[in-house]
Amino acid sequence: MADLSDVTAYLLQAATDAVYPNGAARASIVGAGVRLMEGWPIAKQLDADMAAGKANVSVFPPAGAGTTVYQVLDKTYVIQPAAIATTFTLAGNVITVAGTLAPGEFMTLVIDGAVACSQTGTSVADMLAKLAAQAQSFGYPAVATSNTLAVPFGHELVVRQGGKAVEGKVVHRQQQSVWITVWAPTPTMRNALAAAIDVAIKSKNRVTMPDTSQALVVYSRTNTVDEQQAATIYRRDLIFNVDYATIEQFPAYTITSTQVSIAKPGNTAIATAVT
Repeated sequence: MADLSDVTAYLLQAATDAVYPNGAARASIVGAGVRLMEGWPIAKQLDADMAAGKANVSVFPPAGAGTTVYQVLDKTYVIQPAAIATTFTLAGNVITVAGTLAPGEFMTLVIDGAVACSQTGTSVADMLAKLAAQAQSFGYPAVATSNTLAVPFGHELVVRQGGKAVEGKVVHRQQQSVWITVWAPTPTMRNALAAAIDVAIKSKNRVTMPDTSQALVVYSRTNTVDEQQAATIYRRDLIFNVDYATIEQFPAYTITSTQVSIAKPGNTAIATAVT
């Protein structure tokens, strides 16, 4: 799920990229060093940086500045698709598998339209051995090797691959006000840093969070504070409201076989088919 820490981490990175467009190892856009941080600056450290001619940029979500917004809950969607790392060939009644299983990958056999065998394993050999054992339990004399599986069948053998995916659903949305504050030893440095950060954040209103959910970053207001001139601190607050989602994540699996039954009045099954 997207957390408030993901929101502040994004805003900090956006501010860092604006201040150090060529990387932190190169000079900042104002020449002097700039300390960027999540949270409110420590007064003693701030005073020392100002005295050394070093600006600060803080990213801080103030308490009580979060609200619940109109809930538009999305449908379930795929966050991480199922991984299938192996390939197979089917020649006659022999299945040959190449590659290494991805975590959660499995294989399904539909034999004669009536029997479904589906297994995963720690390796291809382990998976095929389990499939052979399951097929044998249904009366089919299957034989497995390290990478092949022979399944004598009556009229049809269908082979399908599947895997484990991660799906998600928005269960709540909330809005948080976040302050990106520039603290500088001169008004010229403050103005240059604030302008660059302001443009960088406003240039991208819709942001993808680490869990693939979407956050909306909307400008709220700007505060310019000069009351601390005696301490040689010139401050500007860039305040943005960020609408972000809480995502419920859960495992999902590829559907590789289904069972359909036809019943007559009285709910008595007269035919069952596996596809």
